Amino acid sequence: MAASNVDVILCGICDVQHTSHVADYWCPECDEGLCSTCKNYHSISKASRQHGIISIDDYKKLPVEICKIEQNCTEHDKKFQMFCPRHDQLCCIMYVSENHKECTGMFLIDDAIKSSRSSTLFDSLEKTLKDIQDNIEKVVKDREANLDKIKQHHLKILNDIKDKRRNVNSRLDELEKTIIDDLNSTETQLKLKIEALLDKLSTKMTTIELLKTNIMSVKQHGSDLQAFIGSKMLEKDVSDELKCIQNLSEDDGFSQLGLKCQIDDKITVILSKIPAFGSITIEKSQSPIVIGVGHQMQAQTFTAVPSCSRSFGDITASLIGDVKVPEGQYSSCITGSSVFPDGRIILADCHLNNRLIIVQSDGSLSTEIRLSSLHPFDVTCIDDKTVAVTTFNNNKIQIIDTKNKQVTKTINTGAGGGITYRQGHIIYCEKGKGIVGIQLSNFKIYTLVEDCTIKYDYSYIATSGENLYYTDNRSTVKCYSLKGDKHWEYNNKSIINGVTGISVNQHGIVSVISNTNERVVLISSDGKNSRTLLTAKDGITNSYGMYFHINNLRVVSYSGKLLKFDIA
Repeated sequence: MAASNVDVILCGICDVQHTSHVADYWCPECDEGLCSTCKNYHSISKASRQHGIISIDDYKKLPVEICKIEQNCTEHDKKFQMFCPRHDQLCCIMYVSENHKECTGMFLIDDAIKSSRSSTLFDSLEKTLKDIQDNIEKVVKDREANLDKIKQHHLKILNDIKDKRRNVNSRLDELEKTIIDDLNSTETQLKLKIEALLDKLSTKMTTIELLKTNIMSVKQHGSDLQAFIGSKMLEKDVSDELKCIQNLSEDDGFSQLGLKCQIDDKITVILSKIPAFGSITIEKSQSPIVIGVGHQMQAQTFTAVPSCSRSFGDITASLIGDVKVPEGQYSSCITGSSVFPDGRIILADCHLNNRLIIVQSDGSLSTEIRLSSLHPFDVTCIDDKTVAVTTFNNNKIQIIDTKNKQVTKTINTGAGGGITYRQGHIIYCEKGKGIVGIQLSNFKIYTLVEDCTIKYDYSYIATSGENLYYTDNRSTVKCYSLKGDKHWEYNNKSIINGVTGISVNQHGIVSVISNTNERVVLISSDGKNSRTLLTAKDGITNSYGMYFHINNLRVVSYSGKLLKFDIA
């Protein structure tokens, strides 16, 4: 804390003379300010010419505690002359005679202060503070790494739980399908049996109606002989029909039929006997950090080492799954993607369906959010239920609560391209302007990188650490610091062309989609080298969305095919 808590310091000599002049200098020994005139007299006076005068600006830079150091003994108003090491105290001559008669090792202050500035104590203190800073930085890095590790553990356990749940669900689905097939088959048998009977009865009804008509005709129009003979003939026909109906009854044709299901007891046992899905515990291991300063640091070193990435040239990708995103009313036009902390995937279906799709990692539909006439271009997850979406050719960013399917905030911007989220800030590409940020606490808009070379809406952006990376939909990838300082620019049209989706792993290695030649290309963390990772043979076709999730790279094609690659 500096001594500048007093804005204006007056000249002490002038003040005694009832005149106010602002001090330009400070005399620590006199403990008062001096104007330029009084400073000249002070400098030639025999009593004060040896005093070390400093400018008032330098004086204000001193910590308040240092400025409060008294030059004179408060009890006797005498100048301090002695120092008592036993009591760590400054003393005037009178105070020594009264209170330090028995103390040994006292020495004159003048002998000590002459060499105070060149004392090794300052060097030692500065070195110790530097060591403390180094220790703090190491602890911060280690704790941040530990947070990342905890997050990775969380995601892995979450995926393990979901995988186990999917296995259980898959088995239950198989059992369910079997019994439902059996149910459908049994129902079909009963249905066919009853429908066959109904067909017979329908035929009988026709026959009976004909017999009734014949009886009526004979009664009304036949001669007496015809009536006599005909009644006998009709009696036989009616008797045959009655026997037929009685036979149907005896053949169990009139029994009440139904369906009954007996659920296997083992299913009930699973539901009632398993107390929990599992348990979560905290693992502890010995910290690799060794805190030390000075000579201790010579012997003990900080041993925590960040996890190493594989060599840039050794990175490989293998396809471990592919699913088709559920279709909407029209064919899918996927232009953006992001991933929630729990592994769910959100996709922007832009040009025809005007919707956001949330799917599970296996591609099954979780929910769908329609955005009316707006075309969602790119999307980024803010938390486990909130996303931000850029809209194509609309210059709006929408904040959406995916749980309630409600737009909570619409921000009018020049945005239409890629978007990402980082620590309370939305960062997006704006055509003709550059990289722009929005602080979500107050929705203040600010420019991070001025780059008028962004001429297309199909520009994508990603962040990693303190850097941001973006594409220009042509053949350029750029890396800047969050402060707007340019680190590197990669441009090689023979390697990447029509570049869209971009993602960065924890080691700063960049992956981009090169649409023109249908490939995924890796760019080294310094932007100097590149190599092809995936090609059309691996399923890379017209694609825009891409992201890393744990040790997987996921690429989403424009038509809605989601490819999952294991990165090793």
